[in-house]
Amino acid sequence: MRRGSSAILGLLIGMVVLVIGESVRAPVYVYSAMGQARSPTVIPTARPFVSPTPILTPTPRPSDTPPRVGIQVGHWYSNELPEELERLRGSTGAVSDGFSEVDLNLLIGKRVEALLIQRGITVDLLPATVPPNYDADAFVALHADGSASRSARGYKVATPWRTSRAAQQLSDALKASYGAATKLPLSDAITFNMRGYYAFSFRRHTHAVARTTPAVILEMGYLTSPTDRAFMYGRADVVAAGITNGIINYLNTRDPNDGAALLPPDFPLFSTASDNVAIRSAPRDDARILLRAELDQRVMPIQERDGWFEVIVRGGGRVIGWVRKDALNATNEAPLPPPPATDGS
Repeated sequence: MRRGSSAILGLLIGMVVLVIGESVRAPVYVYSAMGQARSPTVIPTARPFVSPTPILTPTPRPSDTPPRVGIQVGHWYSNELPEELERLRGSTGAVSDGFSEVDLNLLIGKRVEALLIQRGITVDLLPATVPPNYDADAFVALHADGSASRSARGYKVATPWRTSRAAQQLSDALKASYGAATKLPLSDAITFNMRGYYAFSFRRHTHAVARTTPAVILEMGYLTSPTDRAFMYGRADVVAAGITNGIINYLNTRDPNDGAALLPPDFPLFSTASDNVAIRSAPRDDARILLRAELDQRVMPIQERDGWFEVIVRGGGRVIGWVRKDALNATNEAPLPPPPATDGS
């Protein structure tokens, strides 16, 4: 073969080898402490390797493992909170007419613990300090509300800022069973402090629930309301039964193989697509309007439900409400971090 032909053939072979080499490069997976692929990082190539995206879900527990539930007694031993939460030390919650919230929380918490154990559930009765990266099938923080107005009444249930489907399911079950058992009114006045409860803040604190632990905070009623207080003390067994039934209903209806339901969502920052967009108190077109947002108003979604986003309105006077998804446009801006963690009171 002539010298020129040999050179051309060698060049062609080299190009084929280069293309084949580039096309078979596999993605480099980063593994978590549990040995699960967190995210595929593909080495940049001229022809990127295409592979299925791994489903990021926790490993289901063995079928013969009893459920584990954490019942946190709000403010209990708050003087022993770790250094990262020292600003919350000494908080005993609401106080009214000689009654202290922490005492009521403990009274109910012990009853819930006993009822759950009777149902074969492993229970951790937790003080204010949450074990590091606490992993459980459900976590319920028990609190009682306080107000300057003695006429304020009712119970509240709140999830973390970024609400997983499992946490919302736990909230719905608890809300329904507690209301049915106690007949107390449901208050929709969910506060920033409840959503930003320190025990939910796994991104900020070591002593918080794990990212995949469905968690809620329950304000059982108003300690400052003579009516609510009399019921919570006088019918403590009914209060505890309402809480227990909600947890049991959640555990009975959850899909243990749906690990994706345990993962809090990470939404981008959105903006309103038009002027006068309604921010409502619930994901319904007839719900009370909390705010009329202007065109291009930034909002941070924290959960999605039936074609609606629950959002924090940026610069909207600390408004949290619901807006239709089709009224928003996604932006390329980085999502805002949640507000600082609080004691939930």
